[in-house]
Amino acid sequence: VVEKEQVFDVIAEYLCFLIQSIDRLVFKTLNTKQRQELINKLAKQSAFYYQENKSERIGEGNHWKAFVNTYNQRSQDYSNYDFIGNEPDYHFLRYFAEKIKLAMTDVDEKWIVQQMIEIQAPKAFKKISSSVDDLVAVDKIISKQVQIENKTNKTPRSKRKSTRSDLQ
Repeated sequence: VVEKEQVFDVIAEYLCFLIQSIDRLVFKTLNTKQRQELINKLAKQSAFYYQENKSERIGEGNHWKAFVNTYNQRSQDYSNYDFIGNEPDYHFLRYFAEKIKLAMTDVDEKWIVQQMIEIQAPKAFKKISSSVDDLVAVDKIISKQVQIENKTNKTPRSKRKSTRSDLQ
């Protein structure tokens, strides 16, 4: 059970790090209301999945509340650190690494901070940054109802006009 608890502690830290990274990445693109809505939804959905998975693997408990409390504390703490050139600075990464270290065993904690700062955190950030770029590049978000309507009224690809100028 200790190992499983450690896994969930690491997952919680990753989720907090990634949500905070997303918040920084969308800061200039979305207005305050949109940004708050996005981050709140991400945090709540993460808490839901955290609750569901931890209950299945470890046992019942108020894991949702524990995650939300951790997230709220991390949000406050991460606000003390900067993004430079649209990337987390060393202190942002270091804070994340230190929190991961606390979830690890004594054997692992000797090497984990450097591993997190140099390899794991930048790798995770790169993936989430790419996803955020794709998300905010969308001109508009279409509701599920409109998507269904569009699908039923969709022109088959073979009957659509080509977007390539050399084929027109």
